[in-house]
This record gives sequence, C-alpha cells and structure tokens, in this order.
Amino acid sequence: MEPAIASLHYLAMMGVTACLGAEFFLCNDHLQPGHVRLLARIDFGYIASAALVFLTGLAAVLMVGRGPLATLSQPAFWAKLAAFIALAVVSIAPTSRYSRWARAIAAGEERILTGREIASTRRLIGVELALLASLPVLAALGVEGAVDDHADG
Repeated sequence: MEPAIASLHYLAMMGVTACLGAEFFLCNDHLQPGHVRLLARIDFGYIASAALVFLTGLAAVLMVGRGPLATLSQPAFWAKLAAFIALAVVSIAPTSRYSRWARAIAAGEERILTGREIASTRRLIGVELALLASLPVLAALGVEGAVDDHADG
C-alpha cells in the first residue's frame, strides 16, 4: 500500500508543478482571450492535483511510514504543511482572476486584461513556484530528522 500512496503523491506533485509552470508561461504580456480560457482549465488541473497531493499526504501520515505521532513530532512536517497552506492561499488570487477574466471574455467585454493585473498575477504564480520548490527541501529535512531519531534510539 505504501508504494501506491507515495507514487500517487509524487505524481500529483508533478501535476501541480506542470500546471503552475504552464500558468507562469501563459500569463504574460501577450495574453490572449484563448489563453485565458486555457489558464482557467489548467488552473482546474492545478486545484485537482493539489487536492490529490493533500489527500495522499494525509493518507501517508495516517496509514504508512513511521506513523502519525512520529510524523507530527517533526518540525519539518509542520513547516511543509505551512508552506503548502501558504501555496493554497496565494493561489486564490490567480484562480479568481482567471475566472473573472474568462467570464468577462464570455460576456463579450473588451479590454479586460490590464498589463498591471497580468504582471501582478504572474508575480503571484512566481511566489507559488517558490513555495512549491520549498516542499521537497522540507520533506527531505523531515526524512533527515527521522533518520537522526532512529540513529539515536
């Protein structure tokens, strides 16, 4: 069971990474209406992948590995959870902008995309990517702590 959960967790993280990379690539000064619709679809994939990351991570904490008490006692686990929550919070603004932009385009509104708002959204995606990059580092620190705990015992 453990390899299946770990594999799903890693695949979901790859999905999050791919979706955020695609959003960062598409959200630029040359953003077109078709790209906005694509951004909204990619963002849905991002949300689905992030949900799968959370659920498989929860399953891993509760059902496999060192057990919940050992995992919950690791400061790196809490730092990783905080980074994941921060990633989710930062993602709210780009998600809501994609939805608003897509609705405006569907309604036939013109000139809805401003350079300032696009640049701001792209910066937020960059923050999301930085938070995402911190997760494997924090995960490795958690594993390192677990190895140290076993070496002491």
